[in-house]
Amino acid sequence: MAGKAAGKLCLIKKNSTTIGGGRTVGMTVNGAPINVEDQGDSGLQTLIADVITGQSLELTIEGYEEDQVLRGLALGASSGRFLSDLTFEFPPSGALAADEISGDFFLSAYSETGALEDGQTFSATFTSDGAWTFTPGV
Repeated sequence: MAGKAAGKLCLIKKNSTTIGGGRTVGMTVNGAPINVEDQGDSGLQTLIADVITGQSLELTIEGYEEDQVLRGLALGASSGRFLSDLTFEFPPSGALAADEISGDFFLSAYSETGALEDGQTFSATFTSDGAWTFTPGV
């Protein structure tokens, strides 16, 4: 079926260089509206239109560890976990190019697992640090 994409094709790039490839990927967008309900609203929630507070984006990726770039970032100096110019590239879908999310992120969690008769795997979570840009594939 057209329009479906393989998670294994997701990439995380820093300054256009791939630093991680995915087998399992996830994205969570967070934020909350501002409730300005008062006694005249009969107990019904009333929101300020077009205003969201606490917006954040969390990207997760799991895959096979290759060059230990993410391990180095996680175990190095804490300042190295603040990543500027990071791009999360979704896989292309049918005739569409890959969607991209780019911006500054913080490597908030990292883990590795090694199993007998399997490759070394990693799991990483990146949390937005300021605004991000979404570029849809066309």
